[in-house]
Amino acid sequence: MKIAIIYASQGGNTEFAADCIQDGILAKYPFIEVRAMDVGDEAADIDFLAQSDAVIFGSPVYFTSMSWVLKKWFDQSFRIDLSGKVGAAFVTAQSPTGGTDTAIMEIVRHMLAKGMLVCSGAWKERSFQIGAVGLAGQMGQSEKQFEAFGAAVAQLAIARRGG
Repeated sequence: MKIAIIYASQGGNTEFAADCIQDGILAKYPFIEVRAMDVGDEAADIDFLAQSDAVIFGSPVYFTSMSWVLKKWFDQSFRIDLSGKVGAAFVTAQSPTGGTDTAIMEIVRHMLAKGMLVCSGAWKERSFQIGAVGLAGQMGQSEKQFEAFGAAVAQLAIARRGG
């Protein structure tokens, strides 16, 4: 089983969150192959994405939206077939009232347009509403939340696969 984490990080907070999500998946499910890819630094591994059972997207919040880097990736990834895969979203922001919910929902809209099955991370638990959120200056306090989010998405992907 494979899970991809696609994110854009400019200040390091979203990268930190992606690493925590990866750690949470591997701590609970060490048999899963997880790859985190910063689409601002490198091209996403298309073969790995094609083989992934789940794809988790992350972005810093800019003007109540996802970053232009992740938006550009979505806009240019129209040939990448993610239909039927479990998808989830996380964001990092300067403030809890800075548009975290609208940024996550924008990522969700893009996942839905790609035919993905959206997971809030609240499967079997009620820890998350629509995705995971980390705040600048408090990322260390969000570490466990991001780890639990990754594990919850992995749990759904495993259940969906019949494992």
